[in-house]
Amino acid sequence: MTARPDRPVSPADRAAFDRDGVVCLRKVLTDTEITHLRDAVDRQLAGLGQTTTGYDFEDLARQIWHPARSMDTGAAERFDMQMMKDMILDDPEARPLRETDAFDAAGVFFYDAAAWKSDGGVRKVAFDSRLPEIAAELLDARYVNFWEDTTFVKGPHTRQKTAFHQDLAYFQISGTQCVVVWIALDPVTHDNGRIQYVRGSHRWGETYAPNVFVSQTPFRSSPERRCPDIESAPDAYDIVAFDVMPGDVIIHHVMTLHGSGGNRSDRWRRAMSLRYCGDQVRYFDRPGAIPQVGVAHDLRDGDRLLSADYPIVWPKPWPDLRLADVYECLGPGASSSET
Repeated sequence: MTARPDRPVSPADRAAFDRDGVVCLRKVLTDTEITHLRDAVDRQLAGLGQTTTGYDFEDLARQIWHPARSMDTGAAERFDMQMMKDMILDDPEARPLRETDAFDAAGVFFYDAAAWKSDGGVRKVAFDSRLPEIAAELLDARYVNFWEDTTFVKGPHTRQKTAFHQDLAYFQISGTQCVVVWIALDPVTHDNGRIQYVRGSHRWGETYAPNVFVSQTPFRSSPERRCPDIESAPDAYDIVAFDVMPGDVIIHHVMTLHGSGGNRSDRWRRAMSLRYCGDQVRYFDRPGAIPQVGVAHDLRDGDRLLSADYPIVWPKPWPDLRLADVYECLGPGASSSET
């Protein structure tokens, strides 16, 4: 499916998104925009073990399944991983989610978030690419707020899968007018961990508790029900996946269930996801949601997302305005590594 050049989303793409809860759009981002994101991800990877937000979930999974080991996350402090380990080991349904691979390599499943707070290149893509308009079109939104970015990298021969999950309960929002844009920064196929989506699951009317990605174990702090164990019976679900190239994007509804396999190839799988909320979304300090990085707002439950932490990125006051440049000048202490 390809977005037409004269409008951000074709009628067929919109119909697929409404029906399936996910759509793949080809050649949406430019080479320069992909380079911005690759540079940001490479900087994040270089800081693994030294930053407060970067984690290697492959290494953490190995620590989790060795009960006698205490958790070591380096400088990372966003999550209480010892608490999560105890939670998983106390879960009778928990089990390792690992691919069979002929190589017994350590691998790396890297996770980080909120690069946009400090990286001008990420802001240029999040604010000034075609993505905000596409999000507005798919959501039928009068305006769109940018919520956050997250980085996911699976190195060659990384056996760790990503447990199926639903994004809504990870976010401090109420309402479902929200999309997640998954951007491949390397060619992605079945062999190196493409994302799998349960078609139509955004229409099930269910909200599922967050899990820790390396296990289906739900967060204890969430009041929502456990996500179905899709990994144990994938044929029982209508699952779709897309091979993608850099510049392609996969956009899914915030209620759509999804997960991925490990990376059994010799190639890297770098990716970044960007999240956008429509005008109907309200702030909600949701029990079990992941604490955000570096937010300074004082929003209360029910408030619109009117905060510098959630910039309005569509519509623009005039077509050629570069919102990333405006944020650089007016934002709350943001600095840029891309000029």
